[in-house]
Amino acid sequence: MPEHVFVDESKTNGLLMAATICPAAEVNEHRRAMAGLLMPRERRIHFTKESPARRRKILAVIAEFGLVARLYQADKNDVSARRACLAALVQDISASAERLVVERDESTVTVDKQVLFHAARRHECSDSLQYELLAAHADPMLWTPDAVAWSWVKGGEWRDSVAAYSTVIRV
Repeated sequence: MPEHVFVDESKTNGLLMAATICPAAEVNEHRRAMAGLLMPRERRIHFTKESPARRRKILAVIAEFGLVARLYQADKNDVSARRACLAALVQDISASAERLVVERDESTVTVDKQVLFHAARRHECSDSLQYELLAAHADPMLWTPDAVAWSWVKGGEWRDSVAAYSTVIRV
């Protein structure tokens, strides 16, 4: 079954790029569930700004989705680490994903586009993988890797809440 992959990162203590992987047939249902968690006047969920009670509620909803999360971890937060994380991600999803959505970071747009273009060609998925860089508010599924990345970096109970469906890949 084709998959959609949603990516965000944490730049705390190096680079942690979180990719949540969802069966394509389930994306719209999960997107509606995430949008349903918005508070009045919120355009998006940004995990760093949520209260602990809201975080727990959001993480419980995400856990019910049955997503897989891959966490690409580099010791440094620099261009080469970002390139390595994105390239490893494309390699991992090249056989199964039809869509890749990366949260747009204006400071890395040019690098991200180059890496995705070359990685898709290198792993022979340029015809089958559609990729795009979107603002966080543009797709509620982008809030899932934001929550997972924040939780993993924070550690303790937060890491425990996502550990069952997360795999760390060192790059």
